Amino acid sequence: MAARPPRRNRAVRRPQADEHDWGTSWSERPLLFHNVDHGRKFEVVPAVEGTGLADVIPARGAAFGDLFNDGKIDVVINCMDHTPVLLRNVNDDHNHWVGLLLIGAPKSPRDAIGATVFLTAGGVRQRADVMSGGSYESSNDFRPHFGLGQNTRVDKVEIRWPDGKLETLALSGIDRYFAVEEGKGVVPNVYDGITAAAPRTAQPAAHR
Repeated sequence: MAARPPRRNRAVRRPQADEHDWGTSWSERPLLFHNVDHGRKFEVVPAVEGTGLADVIPARGAAFGDLFNDGKIDVVINCMDHTPVLLRNVNDDHNHWVGLLLIGAPKSPRDAIGATVFLTAGGVRQRADVMSGGSYESSNDFRPHFGLGQNTRVDKVEIRWPDGKLETLALSGIDRYFAVEEGKGVVPNVYDGITAAAPRTAQPAAHR
């Protein structure tokens, strides 16, 4: 029997949106909104020329995470038929933070997907969940990340593991990541040798 010819990629490289004068296009500029009133008001961050926010791209997904282990959440934009775009967080703030790498026990997923973390600092209790999905065809950083503002210590951390166990622990510092293994508490890890990067010189809000 003769071999079938290879299938051609039938992806439409020029979407119908670009074939009509609808006042828009398939590719668009990314929009970044700044929370200026505790979720009640947002402002659009200006697109500075030469940054990722000024690019017109066919973006269809975004992954959020601390790519440089400096406590600042970055964004990688997933594009169609185009290179990914990195929006690196270069905000020159001096607030404190802490992050956790959770490691599940045999009855929990090793990557702790499904775990819930409650962190209390300065009288404020925050919640973060370990999830495997996010935006379209994108997966966020699995490590729960907490902003502490001007607080210089963490009062308490509570972890509800996927197998239902509840664990309470204390952290010895801030402005860094800790690895927490279910049933063992904070364990030695690669982050012990990584210190938070020195404050960066003010730069545009994002770049490729």
